[in-house]
Order: sequence, then structure tokens, then C-alpha cells
Amino acid sequence: MFFTKMNDNQRRIFIDTAQLYEAYFEVLIKNQAYRGGMHWKKAKGHEYLFRTRDRYGYGKSLGARSPETEKIITVFKHAKEDLKKRLATLKEKLNEQARFCKAAMLQRAPRIVTNILRILQQYNMLGKNLTVVGTNALYAYEAAAGIFLDTSVTATKDMDLLWDVRPRLAIASNQKTQNKGLIEILKKVDKSFELIKRYNFRAVNKDGYMVDLIKAEPKNVFKVEKTQIGDEEDFRAAEIKNLQWLISSPKMSQIVIGNDGYPSLFVVPDPISFALHKLWLSDQIDREPVKKERDRNQAVAVANLVNQFLPQYKFKKSELRMFPYELEQT
Repeated sequence: MFFTKMNDNQRRIFIDTAQLYEAYFEVLIKNQAYRGGMHWKKAKGHEYLFRTRDRYGYGKSLGARSPETEKIITVFKHAKEDLKKRLATLKEKLNEQARFCKAAMLQRAPRIVTNILRILQQYNMLGKNLTVVGTNALYAYEAAAGIFLDTSVTATKDMDLLWDVRPRLAIASNQKTQNKGLIEILKKVDKSFELIKRYNFRAVNKDGYMVDLIKAEPKNVFKVEKTQIGDEEDFRAAEIKNLQWLISSPKMSQIVIGNDGYPSLFVVPDPISFALHKLWLSDQIDREPVKKERDRNQAVAVANLVNQFLPQYKFKKSELRMFPYELEQT
């Protein structure tokens, strides 16, 4: 396995960046709760405090003007202004930290990937409903291990999002985005994303970067499960056999630095599940030979990471026997 370890300076900058991003995101979510505003609205000779939730003016009345509603609007405006200032300060610090990350050569994952994951996190979809699987998950494992894998192992021009249909999906957004579904969210990252009609589980942007939505094939062949997050114009998830393995696996959350220097949260299957699933794929008769070899290389790479750097994850003896003899002896 070809890799290099982070040096002390890189580790310091990485830790600082991860902590800063967590602080930024916490304030960002609090700030979203103050979206819209409050104002007094006259009706039938009386004034009422009205809370709007979005730019379309949707909202509700909080009651007639009184000392209580006067206090509500005062507290709301002060809190909103405070959060706005804190968010601006943290955003400025993130911009500065991104330059440090690039100078320390910490940038790894493609910018398009980290941009997509940041907005999925904002919409409360990452981890709860959608998990990063496939090659991009390697960025999370290497970051957790404090190393850099050879780019020949991590390079890819597509992104696989595994949809767990079991938890109820509630997109934290306006009604328009919720109706349109995942494709509308991708367009907020890059307007050029379009669904490929022939493969409606896949969207591609102007640069040829592909995003695939996949789900586990139902255990019961007679059971019909939802395949679309949004309306008829949205992705239709490809149903793939044996993905229950990854659906049911423990999940790992890890901050990763994008190649623009900005961090993002990755939620991926735990490395044991990833390695075993990739090893299983490499042994499938109907798998293309070029993909089988890559699957096996990635499985071995992650197994090595676990054995050398991630002691909190452990293979069973029986599982290790499926890997090369040298790996079992480490």
C-alpha cells in the first residue's frame, strides 16, 4: 500500500480546521432557524406580530401586540443579528484556514464532492438518509488515519450516494426544493447538473462529473419501495443487490479537506464493512475485470489502514483470511 503520513504541522492544521468547521456549522444551523423575520402587521385596527419563514412571506401570527410579543421581537432581532455576526466571523476564519490547508498540502477530495456534501449536511440528509460509498469514502478513511493514500487508489470521476429508505426523509428546506428532490439540491451546487434520461439514477455536470443515487434491492422481491426522493423529475435510485451489507453497517463521520482547502463532513460505512464489501465485489463473476482489480486494491488498502492506524476497528480472524497472507500477519 502506497501512502505518506501527515507531518506534525499538517496534523495541527487539520485538527484546527476540523474544529473550526464544526463550530461554523453549528452556528450555521442556528442561523437557519432565524430565516425570514418578524414584523408588525395591521388587521382590523389591531397590530399583530407576524413571523415569516421564507422570502415568499409564508409564516404565522404570534399574537396581538403586547409586552410579551414586544419582548419576543426584541429577543429575536438581537439573536439574529448576533448569529449573523458570528457566522460572518467564522466564515472569514474558514477562508483563512483554507489557505493554510492548501499551503500545508492537505487538500484532497474533489471540490465538487465537498461542496455537495456540505449542502446535503445543511439539508439534514447526510448520514440520516444518504451515505457516501465507493471510492470517495477512501478520503474519510485516510483522514481518520492521518495519512495520504496514493492518488491512483482514490482517483475517480463519479460519486456514489447510498440512500437508506428506512428513516423518514424530511428535507430541511423550502417546499420547492423538497418537491424537486435531490436534483434540485445538486443544482444549488452546480446549475449544469442534469439527469441522464437513459440512466435516471445518474446526473452529470458540464465537466463530466457524475453523481449516482443507489439503494439496496428489497429483501422481499414482492415489496415495492420508494425509489425517488422528490417528484417525477428527480433521480430514480438504482436498486443493487447485496447493498444491505453497507446499509446495516455502522457509520463513520469524518471531516475531509477538499482540494480548494475547505472542509466538509463525510459520512461513510465503517472501514471494516467497506473493505469486506469491496473484497466481495472483486470476486463476483459478472464484475468487469478492470473494476475487480481496483476493488481488491481498495479493499487491501483500507484493511492495511485499519491494521496499522485505526485500532478502534478490528477484523475478525475469519475475515482476515480472505485477504493476502501478508496482511493477516501484520
